[in-house]
Amino acid sequence: MRRLLILAVALLVPGVASAAGGVGFMRLTLSKTSVTTGLPRALDPVVWYPTAAHKGATALGIENAPMRGGRHPLVVFSHGACGRPTEATYFTMALARSGFVVVAPTHPGDTADDGLAVCATLQETIDSSLNRVPDVQATLDAVLSTFARHLQADRIGMTGLSFGGFTTLLAAQQEPRVRAALSMVPGGTAALVQGADHDITIPTMVIGAEHDTVVGYPESVNAFARLAGPRFLVELLAANHLSVVDDCFDHDLNLSLCVPTDVSQDDAHRLVLHYAVPFLRRYLTSARRTPRTLLHQVAGVVLTADPTPGK
Repeated sequence: MRRLLILAVALLVPGVASAAGGVGFMRLTLSKTSVTTGLPRALDPVVWYPTAAHKGATALGIENAPMRGGRHPLVVFSHGACGRPTEATYFTMALARSGFVVVAPTHPGDTADDGLAVCATLQETIDSSLNRVPDVQATLDAVLSTFARHLQADRIGMTGLSFGGFTTLLAAQQEPRVRAALSMVPGGTAALVQGADHDITIPTMVIGAEHDTVVGYPESVNAFARLAGPRFLVELLAANHLSVVDDCFDHDLNLSLCVPTDVSQDDAHRLVLHYAVPFLRRYLTSARRTPRTLLHQVAGVVLTADPTPGK
């Protein structure tokens, strides 16, 4: 059973499509039944979206601001293990500024708020791996129904980092509504659904970190090898696993997980956005040609671009 309580009716008030503005956000209350336990899972997504409003900005955007008019492509963001839906706001908010609606569900039991004694266990990892794509599907069902007149139902993307990067690849295999996928520092690629050698056929970008000591950069290479559609691999040089989150300082542990010799957080974010935003624009909007940005390697990355595989 699903329930969706809209916390701000104002979101449905149309804005002015051509007006410049900022980023709005709201929190939804959404639950679904766990596929493993039969118990309720509180997904409670955060939603970011373009707005013509300017006043009242917070670190997450302008809360409950009216959404800009028109229909927007939708992107689902899946957080990492022991993470949060708000762990990469530099990315989710940049997408909203670019005209996307971004929805980030919580994966219960696998968040920082659950604590390491729960989210870091093998039992929870297995449980989460079985529930994550259903979490994404329930989130899509609810958001597409609630915001139908604001969304382009045929332009849906999937993204995430770490365990969320793995979730992104699984969703690319299993959820036909997803038209493009962007997976960052994914792990567990050997656990993807086994089929043909190249069984992910939608346009997909993988962003990996050269100095990833959590899952290792070869996992990104392995993910890229599974792709059969338009595909891109971006290696962030001198980056680590946490370079793609907002802050490598763990405020829950009061501990810095930054690596002083690695690329700065700001530079890593700049490189992620340099490729991620044009990629999603190319495959989720009306763009017809692959922009030069996706074919040109800049300082700080190694780029492998194959927009027309097999040709």
